[in-house]
Amino acid sequence: MGRFLWLMNTPGAPPDFLHKLTEHRFDVVQQYEMDRAEFGDYDGIITGMHSDQRHLASLGDRLGAYIDAGGALIFSGHVSHPFLPGLTPFRPVEQKGLESLRIHLETPHPLTEGLTSDHLTFQRTVAGFYGRGGNPPPPGATVLASVGFDRVPVDWIERRGKGWLYVHCGNDLWAHYRRADPEGLGHLRRVFDFFAGATV
Repeated sequence: MGRFLWLMNTPGAPPDFLHKLTEHRFDVVQQYEMDRAEFGDYDGIITGMHSDQRHLASLGDRLGAYIDAGGALIFSGHVSHPFLPGLTPFRPVEQKGLESLRIHLETPHPLTEGLTSDHLTFQRTVAGFYGRGGNPPPPGATVLASVGFDRVPVDWIERRGKGWLYVHCGNDLWAHYRRADPEGLGHLRRVFDFFAGATV
């Protein structure tokens, strides 16, 4: 069983799929309460699109040490205030029709196994929700998915020490992974299984 710290930044409840992934434990807290958490108790810390990045920067040393020691930080959103070394502000792609918003799967990886371009490109037949640009990856990061004609990196993962930094350059990674397998939630399970202890 993995244990994850799910950070909230907006009113409302966390995704309802969390209680269905019974093989893992999710502790849901408001972001500003994370200061009191013992990061080392968790396999992964999950942030959302609306994270206060200046607050994350105030915890940058703790987060960096946590990752180096074997933890994972799973970040979704547009980097505006780099809070860890190697993060670069978001750069949008120029939008020129559907193909400029198409998501391409790049490096084969357990996190994206079984997903297709259409799974990530479309949400209820509309393109553009998954990602419209990228937080440029640092040298050595593995690009998992890209967007548009120039295949701008939209998802990437980097090994840091014994842990991982995973960056999704969009709003809702989880909704797309869920829609790809709404009954079995296989793609969501694969993500949390990976960070709960898989190695590559």
